[in-house]
Amino acid sequence: MQYLVIIPRSENASSMSPAKEDVEAEAEYVRRLYASGVVRQIWLRAEGGACMISEADDEIRLAELLSELPLVKSGFLARPQISQLRSYSGFGPRSH
Repeated sequence: MQYLVIIPRSENASSMSPAKEDVEAEAEYVRRLYASGVVRQIWLRAEGGACMISEADDEIRLAELLSELPLVKSGFLARPQISQLRSYSGFGPRSH
């Protein structure tokens, strides 16, 4: 299944500065998720945080994987918001 994931900055992020080691560990963890097919696309958000298209067997497993993101664990990023995606039917065959 595919999911849209929004990962906002935490409420305390404005008073925090993530450690360089956490930023590097975050990038490495995301690279591993990408290589394994969990992360399909990822972007940084202009207002802070990130969003991604992810793929997983179920939402619980995806939430477990994303809870291990170093910047989530450190409290700089908030808990990921996960929404399951469905196919858009507007491009499918039309009946006349």
